[in-house]
Amino acid sequence: MKLADEVFKKHTVRKDALVPYGFKKDGDAYFFSQLIHNGEFNLQVTVNVQKLGARLIEVAFDEEYAAINRPVVGSFVSELKKECEAVLLDIREKCFKEEYFVFAQTNRIADLIRETYGIEPERNKDGFGTNGVFRNPVTRKWVGLVMYKKRLNVTGDSDEKVEYLNLNFKQDAERYNQKGIYHPYKKRNKHWIVVIMDDTLSDKEIMDLVAVSYEKSNL
Repeated sequence: MKLADEVFKKHTVRKDALVPYGFKKDGDAYFFSQLIHNGEFNLQVTVNVQKLGARLIEVAFDEEYAAINRPVVGSFVSELKKECEAVLLDIREKCFKEEYFVFAQTNRIADLIRETYGIEPERNKDGFGTNGVFRNPVTRKWVGLVMYKKRLNVTGDSDEKVEYLNLNFKQDAERYNQKGIYHPYKKRNKHWIVVIMDDTLSDKEIMDLVAVSYEKSNL
């Protein structure tokens, strides 16, 4: 459900809060359902390995109500959306915590950068669609730049967005060709590499790259 994707963006689950809230645990997954609109619809929420999914089921037909995901809707669907949103927001408030970035790995790396270098991410005000900047606390040079962009090298009409961490790594063609690492967005930034934050690389591999970028920021 697109509404759920929007409501829970930049939030991660607190698993210890799910069962007390009313979620049922089955293996590694947690399930919650609530009837809305006088019992005519059943909002079903699933949390599994930090990922959340939601479906709106029309009870009379036992089928997913697809109209809830349409961008242009009438007053009936608008009312349903409001009811769904109220439930989802309550779950978010009581079972999730707000994060700085969208992707789980980006937030883990941000925590590691904070622990290792004492650097907090800053909001970027340059208008480049950037989620945050990590600056060297002494020189104020960029150590890393997080951007939320359409996935690179994807064929077709996919609009999927992912987070990338831009790092100062100077010229190293071998690493440029490594899976999960891309050329910079602009050729004039040839000394930077772009790392996808979708667990293609391990946290340790990324932090090794961050260490090089931090070293460069000291110069």
